[in-house]
Amino acid sequence: MYCIEYVIQKGDTLYKISRQFNVTIDMIMRANPLVNVYQLQPNEVLCIPVSVPQDNYTNYTTYLVQEGDTLGSILDNYHLNMADLMRLNEINEIRLEPGSTINVPIFDNDNNEITL
Repeated sequence: MYCIEYVIQKGDTLYKISRQFNVTIDMIMRANPLVNVYQLQPNEVLCIPVSVPQDNYTNYTTYLVQEGDTLGSILDNYHLNMADLMRLNEINEIRLEPGSTINVPIFDNDNNEITL
């Protein structure tokens, strides 16, 4: 299993974290068997599971992160999984801040499919 580390912030809930990373609560719970997910503590580190990268993208472009973008919305808009996004950007954690850029695959304009 691929995993990214997430440091719990004050006010985080398991549901909020699952929506932020576009993974199910059950997946987070299975990836963190030693963490009491019902009493999350600030500064505690969670493993956020991600799927296995497909590694079949050949053409990329950059995307400028906009105010209000979420990891889930970018994954949905570009039909990516978390592992692919991490591999495309050669990173171990993703911080989406407005004005930052990330690599995403280029879409074929005729049929709205990702160029592979």
